[in-house]
Amino acid sequence: MQTIVGRAIKPSDVVASGRYTEPATFGVYQLPYEATSPMRFHGGNHPIRMRELERDFGACTLTFLFLSKEDAEMMAAALNGRT
Repeated sequence: MQTIVGRAIKPSDVVASGRYTEPATFGVYQLPYEATSPMRFHGGNHPIRMRELERDFGACTLTFLFLSKEDAEMMAAALNGRT
């Protein structure tokens, strides 16, 4: 997991470009404890997925940002206790 964390980037490393970022990025988001989802961490296109989660669950927190979709998916799975 530390290897994946090492590939995370700062949100300030990207710029907004319409509805997406440039370069394209993929976030890992943590849902609030009150959320009724069995998965506390979700991944997806940033910031589109973040807006979807905020709409569906009321809030979410960006925990990691990656240039690779695979890295975001692996991190979300690891944080949810799946490998």
